[in-house]
Amino acid sequence: MNPFAPEFLLRSLAPASRGIELSNAREAAVLVAILDKPEPSVLLTRRTQTLRSHSGQIALPGGRVDDTDPSHTHAALREAWEEVGLPPADVMPLGQLNPFFTVSRYRITPIVGLAPADFPWQLSIDEVDAVFEVPLAVVLNLNNYHQMQVNRLGQPHSVYFLPWQGWFIWGATAGIFHDLALHMA
Repeated sequence: MNPFAPEFLLRSLAPASRGIELSNAREAAVLVAILDKPEPSVLLTRRTQTLRSHSGQIALPGGRVDDTDPSHTHAALREAWEEVGLPPADVMPLGQLNPFFTVSRYRITPIVGLAPADFPWQLSIDEVDAVFEVPLAVVLNLNNYHQMQVNRLGQPHSVYFLPWQGWFIWGATAGIFHDLALHMA
Protein backbone atom coordinates (compact mmCIF):
# COMPACT_ATOMS: atom_id res chain seq x y z
CA MET A 1 0.00 0.00 0.00
CA ASN A 2 1.39 3.37 -0.98
CA PRO A 3 0.55 6.21 1.43
CA PHE A 4 1.62 8.92 -1.02
CA ALA A 5 -0.21 7.97 -4.21
CA PRO A 6 -3.64 9.44 -3.40
CA GLU A 7 -2.12 12.87 -2.84
CA PHE A 8 -0.72 12.92 -6.36
CA LEU A 9 -3.18 10.86 -8.36
CA LEU A 10 -6.48 12.09 -6.96
CA ARG A 11 -5.94 15.75 -6.06
CA SER A 12 -5.96 18.18 -8.94
CA LEU A 13 -2.95 20.45 -9.10
CA ALA A 14 -3.27 24.21 -9.24
CA PRO A 15 -2.71 25.51 -12.78
CA ALA A 16 -0.14 28.10 -11.67
CA SER A 17 3.54 27.41 -12.28
CA ARG A 18 6.36 28.49 -10.01
CA GLY A 19 9.46 30.41 -10.94
CA ILE A 20 10.04 32.72 -13.87
CA GLU A 21 7.77 31.76 -16.74
CA LEU A 22 9.51 31.89 -20.11
CA SER A 23 7.91 31.20 -23.46
CA ASN A 24 11.07 29.72 -25.00
CA ALA A 25 12.00 27.48 -22.08
CA ARG A 26 13.67 24.11 -22.71
CA GLU A 27 11.92 21.04 -21.32
CA ALA A 28 13.49 19.23 -18.36
CA ALA A 29 12.31 16.71 -15.79
CA VAL A 30 13.54 15.78 -12.33
CA LEU A 31 12.78 12.85 -10.07
CA VAL A 32 11.60 13.60 -6.55
CA ALA A 33 12.58 10.12 -5.32
CA ILE A 34 10.88 9.36 -2.02
CA LEU A 35 12.91 6.57 -0.47
CA ASP A 36 10.62 3.86 0.89
CA LYS A 37 11.50 3.27 4.55
CA PRO A 38 9.81 3.71 7.94
CA GLU A 39 10.79 7.40 7.99
CA PRO A 40 10.82 8.29 4.28
CA SER A 41 13.47 10.57 2.86
CA VAL A 42 14.12 12.31 -0.45
CA LEU A 43 17.20 11.68 -2.58
CA LEU A 44 19.42 14.64 -3.52
CA THR A 45 22.68 14.99 -5.42
CA ARG A 46 25.48 17.52 -5.55
CA ARG A 47 26.50 18.38 -9.08
CA THR A 48 30.21 18.21 -9.88
CA GLN A 49 32.29 21.39 -10.05
CA THR A 50 33.16 20.64 -13.69
CA LEU A 51 29.64 21.02 -15.10
CA ARG A 52 28.93 24.09 -17.25
CA SER A 53 25.77 25.08 -15.44
CA HIS A 54 24.76 24.87 -11.79
CA SER A 55 28.11 23.30 -10.87
CA GLY A 56 28.44 22.33 -7.22
CA GLN A 57 24.76 22.91 -6.54
CA ILE A 58 22.35 20.60 -4.77
CA ALA A 59 19.87 19.08 -7.21
CA LEU A 60 17.27 16.42 -7.74
CA PRO A 61 18.29 13.74 -10.25
CA GLY A 62 17.14 14.90 -13.66
CA GLY A 63 17.90 16.85 -16.78
CA ARG A 64 16.81 17.83 -20.23
CA VAL A 65 13.98 15.96 -21.95
CA ASP A 66 15.46 14.37 -25.07
CA ASP A 67 13.64 13.89 -28.38
CA THR A 68 13.75 10.14 -27.68
CA ASP A 69 11.94 10.49 -24.33
CA PRO A 70 8.24 9.63 -24.75
CA SER A 71 7.33 11.52 -21.56
CA HIS A 72 8.64 13.67 -18.74
CA THR A 73 8.43 10.62 -16.48
CA HIS A 74 10.65 8.66 -18.85
CA ALA A 75 13.16 11.53 -18.95
CA ALA A 76 13.30 11.83 -15.14
CA LEU A 77 13.76 8.08 -14.70
CA ARG A 78 16.40 7.94 -17.46
CA GLU A 79 18.35 10.79 -15.87
CA ALA A 80 18.17 9.17 -12.41
CA TRP A 81 19.55 5.98 -13.95
CA GLU A 82 22.38 7.90 -15.64
CA GLU A 83 23.26 10.06 -12.61
CA VAL A 84 22.92 7.72 -9.62
CA GLY A 85 22.32 4.25 -11.11
CA LEU A 86 18.70 3.99 -9.96
CA PRO A 87 17.01 1.45 -12.27
CA PRO A 88 13.79 2.90 -13.74
CA ALA A 89 11.97 -0.39 -13.05
CA ASP A 90 12.65 0.08 -9.31
CA VAL A 91 10.77 3.40 -9.17
CA MET A 92 7.00 3.59 -8.79
CA PRO A 93 5.91 6.91 -10.35
CA LEU A 94 3.22 8.52 -8.22
CA GLY A 95 2.48 11.64 -10.22
CA GLN A 96 3.89 15.03 -11.06
CA LEU A 97 3.96 18.50 -9.59
CA ASN A 98 3.41 21.74 -11.47
CA PRO A 99 6.22 22.83 -13.81
CA PHE A 100 8.91 25.10 -12.39
CA PHE A 101 10.52 27.71 -14.65
CA THR A 102 14.15 28.70 -14.07
CA VAL A 103 16.19 31.74 -15.04
CA SER A 104 18.46 29.36 -16.96
CA ARG A 105 15.49 28.94 -19.32
CA TYR A 106 14.25 25.51 -18.30
CA ARG A 107 10.69 24.37 -17.68
CA ILE A 108 11.23 21.61 -15.12
CA THR A 109 8.52 19.01 -14.59
CA PRO A 110 8.98 17.32 -11.19
CA ILE A 111 8.04 13.64 -11.19
CA VAL A 112 7.33 12.18 -7.76
CA GLY A 113 8.17 8.51 -7.33
CA LEU A 114 8.68 5.89 -4.65
CA ALA A 115 12.14 4.29 -4.75
CA PRO A 116 13.92 1.59 -2.75
CA ALA A 117 15.75 2.87 0.32
CA ASP A 118 18.57 0.35 0.39
CA PHE A 119 19.89 0.88 -3.12
CA PRO A 120 23.71 0.99 -3.64
CA TRP A 121 24.09 4.32 -5.48
CA GLN A 122 26.41 4.31 -8.50
CA LEU A 123 27.31 7.92 -9.21
CA SER A 124 28.16 9.25 -12.66
CA ILE A 125 31.49 10.91 -11.84
CA ASP A 126 31.00 13.36 -14.71
CA GLU A 127 27.75 14.72 -13.25
CA VAL A 128 27.45 13.92 -9.54
CA ASP A 129 30.04 14.00 -6.76
CA ALA A 130 27.76 13.33 -3.77
CA VAL A 131 24.39 11.84 -2.95
CA PHE A 132 22.49 12.31 0.29
CA GLU A 133 19.01 12.12 1.77
CA VAL A 134 16.78 14.68 3.46
CA PRO A 135 13.98 13.35 5.66
CA LEU A 136 10.61 13.80 3.96
CA ALA A 137 9.33 15.31 7.23
CA VAL A 138 11.91 18.11 6.87
CA VAL A 139 10.91 18.72 3.24
CA LEU A 140 7.19 18.83 4.08
CA ASN A 141 7.54 21.25 7.02
CA LEU A 142 6.85 24.71 5.57
CA ASN A 143 8.48 26.32 8.63
CA ASN A 144 11.87 25.03 7.41
CA TYR A 145 11.84 27.28 4.32
CA HIS A 146 13.33 30.75 4.05
CA GLN A 147 13.41 33.24 1.19
CA MET A 148 16.24 35.32 -0.20
CA GLN A 149 16.59 37.82 -3.03
CA VAL A 150 18.86 37.05 -5.98
CA ASN A 151 19.54 39.21 -9.01
CA ARG A 152 19.23 37.28 -12.28
CA LEU A 153 18.83 38.64 -15.78
CA GLY A 154 18.97 42.14 -14.29
CA GLN A 155 15.89 41.53 -12.14
CA PRO A 156 15.52 40.77 -8.44
CA HIS A 157 13.86 37.42 -7.72
CA SER A 158 12.76 35.85 -4.49
CA VAL A 159 13.87 32.22 -4.13
CA TYR A 160 13.39 29.64 -1.42
CA PHE A 161 16.20 27.98 0.45
CA LEU A 162 16.23 25.10 2.88
CA PRO A 163 19.34 24.63 5.03
CA TRP A 164 19.82 21.09 6.31
CA GLN A 165 22.81 19.54 8.10
CA GLY A 166 25.37 21.71 6.33
CA TRP A 167 23.72 21.44 2.91
CA PHE A 168 22.30 24.56 1.27
CA ILE A 169 19.29 23.55 -0.82
CA TRP A 170 18.04 26.52 -2.83
CA GLY A 171 16.65 27.73 -6.15
CA ALA A 172 14.63 25.34 -8.26
CA THR A 173 15.25 22.38 -5.95
CA ALA A 174 14.00 24.24 -2.87
CA GLY A 175 11.14 25.71 -4.92
CA ILE A 176 10.07 22.23 -6.03
CA PHE A 177 10.30 20.98 -2.44
CA HIS A 178 8.22 23.95 -1.28
CA ASP A 179 5.58 23.11 -3.92
CA LEU A 180 5.59 19.50 -2.70
CA ALA A 181 5.08 20.69 0.89
CA LEU A 182 2.19 22.94 -0.18
CA HIS A 183 0.65 20.10 -2.17
CA MET A 184 0.87 17.65 0.74
CA ALA A 185 -0.43 20.15 3.34
